[in-house]
Amino acid sequence: EIKPLVSLYTLIKDLDQLVRRRLEERVRAAGLDLTRPQYRVLIMLDRSPGITQARLAELLDVERMTVTGLLDRMETRGWVERRRDPNDRRANRLYLKPAAKPLLDRLANLGAEMMEVVLDGVSMASIERTLKELGTVKDNLRTAIARNTNRQQAVAG
Repeated sequence: EIKPLVSLYTLIKDLDQLVRRRLEERVRAAGLDLTRPQYRVLIMLDRSPGITQARLAELLDVERMTVTGLLDRMETRGWVERRRDPNDRRANRLYLKPAAKPLLDRLANLGAEMMEVVLDGVSMASIERTLKELGTVKDNLRTAIARNTNRQQAVAG
């Protein structure tokens, strides 16, 4: 018997692992001096300039101290900068520096080349439908998590 939820979860985890591994191989082969956590930070800061360190740690699913050390090294290389949040002096906002742009361009090209190979034989209509349906799954999960958080706050509060 096929268990759709288990199969979906397993497939998504397997795809995530394989895509990460393949992208790491491509990054190394291209001679980019980047670790996986570094390129994940670059991509996230490109998508969300001004994000806080705390939010970045949450998105990366790592401890705040881990992000602090990672950002220290990336700042030394001239890729990122921290700016004090004008509304919260305890928080830093994160921004990419111009030196990160060529790295992001290379990562985008490597990712596009990789996905071209990975999606070979899959129709654009199928890709669009899958993305839409997975977006719905993601939204449903976020709603369930928010509902649970609200219940927990109501009980605690």
